[in-house]
Amino acid sequence: MSEKIHRFEKNCMRFYRITKNGQTIGEFPSITTVLGETSDKSGLEEWRERVGESEADKISELSRHRGSVMHRLIELYKQLKGEKNERLTQLKSLAKTDPEINEIPKEYHEDGWTFFYKFYNNSGAFFDQVLEVIAAEKFIWSKYGYAGTVDNVSKMINNRILIIDYKNSRKPKKEAWVQDYFIQGSAYFISIWERLGIKPDGVEIWIASETEEIPQCFSLTTNDIKYYFQQFINRLTQFNKKYND
Repeated sequence: MSEKIHRFEKNCMRFYRITKNGQTIGEFPSITTVLGETSDKSGLEEWRERVGESEADKISELSRHRGSVMHRLIELYKQLKGEKNERLTQLKSLAKTDPEINEIPKEYHEDGWTFFYKFYNNSGAFFDQVLEVIAAEKFIWSKYGYAGTVDNVSKMINNRILIIDYKNSRKPKKEAWVQDYFIQGSAYFISIWERLGIKPDGVEIWIASETEEIPQCFSLTTNDIKYYFQQFINRLTQFNKKYND
């Protein structure tokens, strides 16, 4: 019997129950839960106060739903074969009947496509760099006591294996603003190494924003990952102390 992962909510937080051969291995918090519960929320609270609760909820919902559409379109597109235009035609057809896209309210579909096109229109720096998709939307967990879903693991045209995480944003990001993305990617790196027996060569964060036509790409080396994974372990320890004591 294969290993199974079941996602559930506990105290309004996302957890994963890992079982193998009918036995529970553990119940682990998601990476995003750990980071969300141990982050400095003062900036977010100030923003919500500034724009108002109703507008903040509206913006957050837009970001979440259009991001889900964008993710799914990228996931479908990267595994298609053929020339760029042929793949796009196939994608448009697939998207019409894809259950994951169609469960998202239709008013967010156009925005999701807009963000997808930012990568498509700059394929040379993004999609064309991918030689082979190794895993997409892969559920993973780690012996360190956490779990999550990796957007993508790909072999690139230079034969490097990278974890690729997709993000959408209202405006371009400064490196200081995306430290949690680096920590998240590093946690994915370790779990992929553990679970798949593949040691990636690095992590890339692809970010499409409303105001720019060319997405950003932040890259992490294995040395960067060592640093940021230790940051994650510190945050995981903090999370466990907060909720397990």
